[in-house]
Amino acid sequence: STVGSAVNDVCVALKATIAELAANSNMDATSNFVDVLKKNNLPMIEKTIQSFQNNPDAKNYSMYSFSIHFVQVKVHQLTGVVKVSKIVSVGDSGKIVSPKTARSQMVGGAVGGIGMALTEEAVLDNRYGRYVNNNFADYHVPVHADVPEIDVIFIDKPDPIVNPMGAKGMGEIALIGFAGAVANAVFNATGKRIRSLPITPDKVLQA
Repeated sequence: STVGSAVNDVCVALKATIAELAANSNMDATSNFVDVLKKNNLPMIEKTIQSFQNNPDAKNYSMYSFSIHFVQVKVHQLTGVVKVSKIVSVGDSGKIVSPKTARSQMVGGAVGGIGMALTEEAVLDNRYGRYVNNNFADYHVPVHADVPEIDVIFIDKPDPIVNPMGAKGMGEIALIGFAGAVANAVFNATGKRIRSLPITPDKVLQA
């Protein structure tokens, strides 16, 4: 979103320069970019934007991105193992410029959320200040077998205030709130409220 705003501003400046060159060269409306360059003996046109102007009305508005996650879990009654069986993530970050990239961001956040909620834990040896599970054999990140069907939905409504593109950043909204959704789903399934992460089988059985 930040880089896109800069690209948008420099493109506007380029279009203005091209239009000015075309007008000064008495070129008609059918002329294209290549024609303008040839007419003015230019190999290229380069523009630099030092800074872009913020919308003066921006301070009057709250322009955050939002997300919500719906999670279905299965909890084994005997072992306490929790498995996420379905995920629906909804994102509201203005206009979605690249749907494929945006979906990948949301899917990646959901996978990371599974790890945060159920498996990932940094174990510290307080005597020496060292992590004892500093490898992927002992620090358990989600694998394909842990990841269920993930549905991603975008509101895709441009924000006319935030920038000319109407797009907002969506980085961490893919992850924020996901672990809480898993914890709530576990509570709904078992009646047990677990307030520390990760939600491991021993915590489920002891709750």
